[in-house]
Amino acid sequence: MLRPNTMRLTSVPLLAALAGLLLAVPACAADGLQAVTLQLKWKHQFQFAGYYVAAEKGYYRNAGFDVRFDEAAGAEDSITTVVGGKADFGVAASELALRRAQGEPVVALATILQHSALALAVRGGGTQTVHDLVGKRIMVSPHDQELFAYLQREGLGGSRVERVPPSFDIQDLISGRVQAFSVYTTDQVWALRRAGLAHTVLSPRTAGIDFYGDTLFTSEKLARSAPARVQAFRDASLRGWQYAMAHPEETADLILARYSQRLPREHLLFEATEMARLMQPQLIEIGHMNPGRWHHIAEVYAEIGMLPRSFSLDGFLFGAQAASAMPWRPWLAMGVVTALLAAAAAWLAWKNRQLQRALRMGPATPAPGAAGAPSRDVLTGLYSPHYLEDTLARDLLRAARDATPLSVAVLRLNQFDQVQQAEGPAAADALLRALATMVLAQHQPGDYACRLDGPALAWVMPGEPQSVATQRLRQLQQAFESQAHWSGLIELRGTAAAGVAGYPQDGGTAGMLLARARAMAAA
Repeated sequence: MLRPNTMRLTSVPLLAALAGLLLAVPACAADGLQAVTLQLKWKHQFQFAGYYVAAEKGYYRNAGFDVRFDEAAGAEDSITTVVGGKADFGVAASELALRRAQGEPVVALATILQHSALALAVRGGGTQTVHDLVGKRIMVSPHDQELFAYLQREGLGGSRVERVPPSFDIQDLISGRVQAFSVYTTDQVWALRRAGLAHTVLSPRTAGIDFYGDTLFTSEKLARSAPARVQAFRDASLRGWQYAMAHPEETADLILARYSQRLPREHLLFEATEMARLMQPQLIEIGHMNPGRWHHIAEVYAEIGMLPRSFSLDGFLFGAQAASAMPWRPWLAMGVVTALLAAAAAWLAWKNRQLQRALRMGPATPAPGAAGAPSRDVLTGLYSPHYLEDTLARDLLRAARDATPLSVAVLRLNQFDQVQQAEGPAAADALLRALATMVLAQHQPGDYACRLDGPALAWVMPGEPQSVATQRLRQLQQAFESQAHWSGLIELRGTAAAGVAGYPQDGGTAGMLLARARAMAAA
């Protein structure tokens, strides 16, 4: 047992060493859980719903964490708070890439919003552009860096607009104190609608600034010293987000009961709906981050002079530290990269050969008319609907004559309208084109595919029984759903509804078989 004067005899260096050890040990709650703090970028609301659910459902507890949520307070932002050691994790947006390139030791863990919710709300409806703000009073938060990038890219930097110190109160726009106000489209737009104010929302995406939104992050120190702990927190958080977006009403009730009644339930559900538009969880895995897109964000900041051209994002994405931590074996990294590139090149060559082979394959019956090759749909490369009508009728006559089966499949891209609304027509076309490419790649001799109306395709399989055609179709659906498809830097995922009609049991004419297959795909 220690005597009372034992500590008085302890040397100063030993005391310092003991203090250092105590600081190095993570704080623990009374029940043995590790106490961590998540710094939010604003007040409690649906914007942070996934984290609340992770706490309520025990996902954090099961991962060994006792989590405290700190609302934004004062002028200090979440990045400064985390880098300064006042919080373990934080939520920030695209300014993460800017701050990392400026030397701040932050590490991105998971992107929640695939598109930023930041925009400028402008008084007055009708057709307005950002250039209508010249000489107007605008209120933009100092942390909304992408809005400054937007204004600067559009030539509205410097004194071309009158910047008013931010109050963070949307009433300043409603009352007319300012003509433009930085808003989250998932949040303050609700207040503008409730107030009945005619307004226009100007998004940086119109200027090609399509940045990530809310992103979970931590400090480089924690990411390097405790990667397993960081991974566990990330996984629990994403599990919470998956549940929150699948159960918005239950989550809204949780926020009102446990966190804040500052906003009504109607507002929370509005947030949930608008966030789903920016997340697209049915298309893109929650938390997904594209390194190229983060690099593009930094390039935009460099383009307008907010970063030097020689910026670096090394170590910015969680998990990438491992590559920079092995300088003693650069040949290993180079070998892996070379092997991956070789494999990718071989795969692309194989897919190209399959596609070219499929494109060369027409149906057994030649195309009608003497003018040469049949017409094709410009977008998908498939045959036209007119070609389908004529050729299918001929193949049905042959099937009747030879007493052979024939199957007609109809595929419909489920997410076409959603992608078109969220990502634009080019992305929706890219996803439909990907489906058509996979159909062509799985063709067998005699098969042919045609574009129908909208996001629908027809796949004709002469000589194929309905049961076999159904099996082939399911394999294609599974392959399409499991793969990522790209439109520029945007990763897309989709599903296809499908139906298969068989001759002779489902009909003896082209119209009957197509109608039957369409009905099955719509069921």
